[in-house]
Parts: sequence; structure tokens; C-alpha cells
Amino acid sequence: MPNVFDQADIRFIYPDNWKVSETQLETEHCRSISLENKNSTQWSVFIFPGSENLEERVAETIRAMHMEYEDHEESEPYRQMAGDFELIGSRMYFNFMDFILCITATAIEKDGYSYLFVAEAEDREFDENEPVFGAIAFSLLSPQTPNPK
Repeated sequence: MPNVFDQADIRFIYPDNWKVSETQLETEHCRSISLENKNSTQWSVFIFPGSENLEERVAETIRAMHMEYEDHEESEPYRQMAGDFELIGSRMYFNFMDFILCITATAIEKDGYSYLFVAEAEDREFDENEPVFGAIAFSLLSPQTPNPK
């Protein structure tokens, strides 16, 4: 049975084997929620009121990742479908210890808000979790997220 995040007018469903690892809901400029699973796969959303320069938000995320992970392999344009919603951004690869990390930063503007989604996982786990990332984003962007029974 999925979990439901429902705080500060933000509502979405996420898998029951994931947990909320961090929230910042009190600020007016940017609210954020981060989730992770037991394998340290992470998904975060940053919600900005109004219209933002989404390309610049994605670029800021890329710069921040370059500062955190020095051994950068490549970046490429990335598109993810979250149901009917198209998220546009970038996919990056980094060497970290003995792993290749895949990190995506995607964004969309909807209903007077700008959303920046960041997902991070070891490369193979990223591919396995990519549909989960899209489903969580879709449940957030959908007008009505149902109450799971």
C-alpha cells in the first residue's frame, strides 16, 4: 500500500518502502521534500511559487552536483514523462567511490508553480527506479491524488 505525503497543500503518493528524509515547508520562496529508499536512491522536489527560469534552475543543480562530485563523466539532455506531463532537464553521471551515480534534474511549470525534480541513484538502480520517479512526480502534478485504501 503506498504512502501519502499531505502537508502544506502538497500531496502525492510514494512507495511504502520509501521514506521522507527531509522537508522544508515553512519558507515562501521554495518548499522542498526529499524521499529515499533503503538503497539510498533519492528523489527530491523543489516547489517555487510563480514562474521561474527553469533552465537556470536545472543549470544551478548541475553546477552544484559538479561541486559535490569531482569526477564527472558526462551530462546530456534528458526528458522524462510523468504520466501526461513532460519533464525536461539534464542527466549527469559521476564516479563516486566504486559506483557510477546517475543524477537527473528536470523541471516543469504548472498551475502557477515551478517544480524542480532531482533524482539520484547508482546507475543500475536508477534505471530500475525511473518509473517510480515518474509516478511520484505524476501524483504530485495531478489535480487529484486519490487516498489509497
